[in-house]
Amino acid sequence: MLEVFSSPSMPFYNFGAMMFLQKITTEVWTEFIVKQFDNSGKSISNELAAQIAEYADRHSYYVQQLAQLCWFNTKKTANAEIVEDSFHTLILQLSLLFQTITDALSTTQINFLHAIVNEEEKLSSKDVINKYKLGTSANVTRMKNALIGKEVIDQLDGNIYILDSIYRAWLKMLYF
Repeated sequence: MLEVFSSPSMPFYNFGAMMFLQKITTEVWTEFIVKQFDNSGKSISNELAAQIAEYADRHSYYVQQLAQLCWFNTKKTANAEIVEDSFHTLILQLSLLFQTITDALSTTQINFLHAIVNEEEKLSSKDVINKYKLGTSANVTRMKNALIGKEVIDQLDGNIYILDSIYRAWLKMLYF
């Protein structure tokens, strides 16, 4: 998306000032979710509302989708089991999409994602390269750049992370 506004060859080049927005805080999400449950005659604790925000990594679309699933599954008062089951339901609903994304990746790119999911810090280290069969350190750099180009991962402050938090959860819970 950034390219649409920052590349001279694109039609919206320098169209306006770019603003990079931060994620909404867990506290704000918690208040919002509790209020929406209350407004409908249902209730959810602050702790469970915060858990919804954290499960979705405060990604606006996913927080709202997960909160809605929890709301649908709640008769009067949400509980931990409802939140957990709703989270698993959300992952399963997106499973076909995530499988399609994963099928389009090479084996070494999938292995690279496995290392990220397992929170390996030194992705170019000999141990990590051998453990996940990543080839060479030059190959790690190529995979990282390819996955950034495919908008599967990103790098911020030297840390590599999977952009889609629910995809990351799917990989961790169902794929690996």
